[in-house]
Amino acid sequence: MSNVVDWLARIGQSSRLQALSGEQLAQELARAGLEPAVQAAIVQQRRHQLEQLIGASKNVCCLIHAPQDEEPEEQTPEDDKSLALSAPSDAAHRVARAG
Repeated sequence: MSNVVDWLARIGQSSRLQALSGEQLAQELARAGLEPAVQAAIVQQRRHQLEQLIGASKNVCCLIHAPQDEEPEEQTPEDDKSLALSAPSDAAHRVARAG
C-alpha cells in the first residue's frame, strides 16, 4: 500500500506526471511495479476501486484543533511610567548602597 501512496504523492507533486496521457501514465505505473488492477484504478480515476484494492479507510477526516490566542492585556503609558519611577535603576541602587 505504501508504494501506491508514494506514487500518488509523486503524481500530485509532479506537473510532468499529471500531464501524461492515460497510456503514458499506465507505462510509468507498470515500471513502478504496481499491480495491474491498481494501475487501472489510478489511470481510470476510480477512487472507490483503488480504496478497496489497497485496503484504505473511507471518509478520513484530518483536523487540527488550534487553541485560541489570548489577547495580551494592554499596558497604558501611565503604567510604564509608574513602574519606572517606583523601581530604582541599577545605577541609582549602586550609588545608594555605596553612599
